[in-house]
Amino acid sequence: MAAINIDPADLPEDDRSDFELIPDCDVVAHVISDEVTDKDGGARVRLVLCWEILEGPHAKRRVWDGLNIVNPNDTTERIAKKAVLSLCNIHSIPTPLRDSTLLHFKPTRIKIRTKPADGQWSAQNVIKGYSAATPSGAAAPQQQGVGAPAAGTGNRPWN
Repeated sequence: MAAINIDPADLPEDDRSDFELIPDCDVVAHVISDEVTDKDGGARVRLVLCWEILEGPHAKRRVWDGLNIVNPNDTTERIAKKAVLSLCNIHSIPTPLRDSTLLHFKPTRIKIRTKPADGQWSAQNVIKGYSAATPSGAAAPQQQGVGAPAAGTGNRPWN
């Protein structure tokens, strides 16, 4: 062990602040790590995903998403499980999800929103949804309608 003597209280008050909040936006990011925490003997289990933004002015910034995958409150648990299912569906990951590392390094469009300060908690960024990522500047792929010509062929799909 190295002997050190660091006292964060020595910093001036204006140097102690956290990062500025990311303004509400939709950006492409990917999960770079995750952690599962267990409280109350398994009555509360939380999957915390660490997302790294891949594009734009906030590239390389990180946002954490805490999903209460086991919780006494049924609504809280259902919201978290729907979020995990959404990620699995976006990336064609088979369910049930048994290995959270399958979520890592898959570009995903995330909705970052600001949660206002509440009591002892300061304002923070939260993730409010996920969707498939498309490369910057690329249009989302268009789904073919029934009877539409196959792309680039001029033929009907059944030909």
